Amino acid sequence: MRFRIAPALVALALAVSMTAVALAQADDGTSPADDAIPVDTLVAPPVMDQPSVASMLFLTLVNPVDQDVEVPLEMAQLTIQGVTLPGAVVSIDGDLVDTDDQGNFVGVTALDERANEIVVVASDDQGNQANISIFVTRGE
Repeated sequence: MRFRIAPALVALALAVSMTAVALAQADDGTSPADDAIPVDTLVAPPVMDQPSVASMLFLTLVNPVDQDVEVPLEMAQLTIQGVTLPGAVVSIDGDLVDTDDQGNFVGVTALDERANEIVVVASDDQGNQANISIFVTRGE
């Protein structure tokens, strides 16, 4: 796939550099040398038959930030906030949570006394998964 994208990137880089030179010359009032060959600064990259590049699945927690958390005994639930790839499916300890158009999600999970492992999983339509385990100690 890298080899199919390379010619398009080279064409794009060439078009950008030629446009930058033309704009710089227009700004400082200089004209191209008399023996220079005029160049059309609008260059379209070649059209290639290639599949669209899919976004990479990711999972980031916003709250809690740390993966090892200590909470007081009075706290029976933990709110988990995060972000993932828009359109991904997210579960917290096996319970599905809603995501918005930007991939943000918020979910609440119950806490047992003492040690808790909470697993947050994001999965996409290609079958890829990303997960984060949070270890919560409740009590003391």
